[in-house]
Amino acid sequence: MLAQTNVEIREAEQRHRLRRAEDKRLRQPIMMVDRMLYELEELNVRGMKRVPLSYEERLRTLIGLVAGVPNCGAAIENLKVKIGIGKLMDALFGLQEALFVQRHGAVYEADDDLIFAA
Repeated sequence: MLAQTNVEIREAEQRHRLRRAEDKRLRQPIMMVDRMLYELEELNVRGMKRVPLSYEERLRTLIGLVAGVPNCGAAIENLKVKIGIGKLMDALFGLQEALFVQRHGAVYEADDDLIFAA
């Protein structure tokens, strides 16, 4: 009984360490996405239409950070400069959603009626 409890505790500790490592791995790209979305919104408000070339290096870094994350492939395709700000923002929102699902799991089912959710 005691031996089984010790095994269960060690397994739980290992799962906890793995969850924390995954959370840490996803934290940086999520923060990068948040920052870029904020900056792009500011550029959009100022009337800029295209993503500046200065974003190229950060986008490359972001792609490197999320390359192995499941369900991020579609969003990665549009992470580039010389496109419209809105298009990059859409790609970043898609990436953000994929990262959140990877980090927290699916929050709701597609059939859920969220209008009446409390």
